[in-house]
Amino acid sequence: MLVKKSVGFALRFGLVAACLAYAFWGVDFGQLWHALSGYGVWAIFCTVAFSFLGYAAMALRFNYLTGHSAGFWLCVRAFFLGMAVNNIIPAKLGELAKAFYLRQAGGFSLSKGVTMVFWERFFDLNALLAMGLVVAAHFKVNLAFVPLAACVGGIWAALFVVRTFPSLVEKIIDLMPSARLSAFLADIKLQILHGVTPGFLAVLGLYTALCWALYAAISFLVLLWVASLPLTMGQAAAVFVLSALGMAMPSSPGAFGVFEAAVVFSLGLFGIDKEQALAAGVVLHMLQYIPVTLVGVLILARSGLSIKRIRESDEGLEEETES
Repeated sequence: MLVKKSVGFALRFGLVAACLAYAFWGVDFGQLWHALSGYGVWAIFCTVAFSFLGYAAMALRFNYLTGHSAGFWLCVRAFFLGMAVNNIIPAKLGELAKAFYLRQAGGFSLSKGVTMVFWERFFDLNALLAMGLVVAAHFKVNLAFVPLAACVGGIWAALFVVRTFPSLVEKIIDLMPSARLSAFLADIKLQILHGVTPGFLAVLGLYTALCWALYAAISFLVLLWVASLPLTMGQAAAVFVLSALGMAMPSSPGAFGVFEAAVVFSLGLFGIDKEQALAAGVVLHMLQYIPVTLVGVLILARSGLSIKRIRESDEGLEEETES
């Protein structure tokens, strides 16, 4: 496991270092500061205030996944806590933290929490893939969406197998070396078999579309209002999709470096100079990072959970899976 973690860390570190070098290489810091100093405080404040509408939509979606049994405010707290953990730890532990918080504060089983988080993230990947394919087709840009399409398609295929051949899946689960792991997977299988209907998928898809529309609107506000860049709505959409892909990649906490490189690259496709592009990327990232992290850390501090406990829980699950 130590070797696996070391290799993973080295790959993430290399990716972040390369992205930072790409984003900052050759930048005129005087022009960068000039671009940043031209941003209006009122526009930034309004964008931050608007972003909380998107966070509310994500909480509504998660509450739907709980069958409306968790309540809106519990889902709001779970969202902020999970985002904060993802923003301060170099791994996607925020998803596990959300599941543990739901178990502690809402009485949900860990398998139920993990399943809900899975549907949340899986539909986000579907949304990102759909937007990426549209952008790639429209702008004829060679985007790296083939691996994402393969991943999403593979998950749909696995879900089809679970729904169509439950007895076969049951035999596979029985072969697991740990009784605890077998029970955990069996619980998830039952939730997929009995909780997934066409209506469930349709409503979840509508919630996801709302979440991503509001998420995209934040980028549009920063690019077209705060930074006043000469972009069309279609070009701003392309920048949003590429930056969202950068945010989704496993890299540094909060995707620092990778996100900025994605914004600089995508804006460069439309003739925006590097200083203006980097300024917009840094401000957009900070608006998405600072408020969420501050609120989430406060919730984490009051929850009784800790980063150490979450990390140890993740390591325990990995050891159980690999044993």
